[in-house]
Amino acid sequence: MPEVSVIIPNYNHSKYLKQRIDSVLNQTYPHFELIILDDCSTDDSKAIIEVYRGHPKVKRIIYNNQNSGSTFIQWERGAQAAVARWLWIAESDDYAEPGFLEELVKLAQSDDNIGIAFCGSHWVDADGNIKDDLSLYHHSFKRSGTVEVGEEMVKHCTIQNASSCLFDRNKLLSSIKNLKTYRACGDWVLYVRMLQHCNLAFTSQKLNYFRWYHANISNAAKETLWITEGLDILSNINTRKVKISHEHFKWVINFWRNKLTPLSATEKFKATLKLKMFELDYWQSKLFF
Repeated sequence: MPEVSVIIPNYNHSKYLKQRIDSVLNQTYPHFELIILDDCSTDDSKAIIEVYRGHPKVKRIIYNNQNSGSTFIQWERGAQAAVARWLWIAESDDYAEPGFLEELVKLAQSDDNIGIAFCGSHWVDADGNIKDDLSLYHHSFKRSGTVEVGEEMVKHCTIQNASSCLFDRNKLLSSIKNLKTYRACGDWVLYVRMLQHCNLAFTSQKLNYFRWYHANISNAAKETLWITEGLDILSNINTRKVKISHEHFKWVINFWRNKLTPLSATEKFKATLKLKMFELDYWQSKLFF
């Protein structure tokens, strides 16, 4: 039985796919299986994938006959096909150092309550040039998941790339439902859900290469999505479990209120309603628990 199941969910990343698959197969840690999924790519991804059919580490290759429309559907499909406790979602345009799994498995297994272990990342552009480090954390740590949610995840996503993580597969599967409509913040919602039931560990070693480039969506549209979808973080927080001080709660409310300016009237109304619901839930938790 492998210790880690690696899934590569690919869609039209033939340019980077060989580098990604090779970076998985060249890991120094040997106890893993690889599952490759392709979401009905229209480039030559299939030809690249077929080169690896029959490799002893490649346990399954799954082709969709129709595009799923959501990376989270592919994540879930891969997790369901996996057998190991630990899951590495190795996004098809990223790549990793050979020691990635060796270090992350050691970190993940250092505490029975860890559900997400992640590492520092190099940010790489479309041409492979390494850019500035935009990571929020620069020192290794282990932390209660509820503390991470209440202090940090409530205002920004501190895990900036899924490829940098090892996930407890069962905890991920119990938290990944109903994310297919998200275009910007689905991973953030997933982390918040998971971390209310497990702890977080981080190594500052930069073992992951995160491909970061401008997609076919304007910066203004990205900003709007970050606000409208990001506010859903609040509705996914159980304030009876995640303890937030009164002062920090007021700061969080003001933080999000100050972000609403660029929204349309309809978007602003919906966003304000989400804030009101979070406030109500917070005060109810103070009164009755």
